[in-house]
Amino acid sequence: MTSKNDPTTQDSTRDPAVEAEFLRKTVLGILSLLETKGLLSSQEVDGILRAARHAATPKPPQRLGGPAVTTQWVKPGQPHQPLDRTAPVAIPNVQRAPEPAADTKPPVIDFDLQ
Repeated sequence: MTSKNDPTTQDSTRDPAVEAEFLRKTVLGILSLLETKGLLSSQEVDGILRAARHAATPKPPQRLGGPAVTTQWVKPGQPHQPLDRTAPVAIPNVQRAPEPAADTKPPVIDFDLQ
């Protein structure tokens, strides 16, 4: 015989967002209480919150090292075709701008102090 409070028979139509918000507020209340009672310092509470936030954040997918951009795949039995290197390679002109002439004299301001 199952009781009314049995978790296996509870209504499964509860909104997960409401449940998550209730749990978050409950945990924040408990942490605040422990901090005000002096059982946890504010640094410890911040560390717990930071660790919980880090654990709740999904990890990005791990990038696998793939082939280089210039890789050309060859099917089994297909002859190797080398890259076409007959086209000239254009080297951009990235020289530094010429420095201004150093022989120009700065203007002189003459004051008559009396």
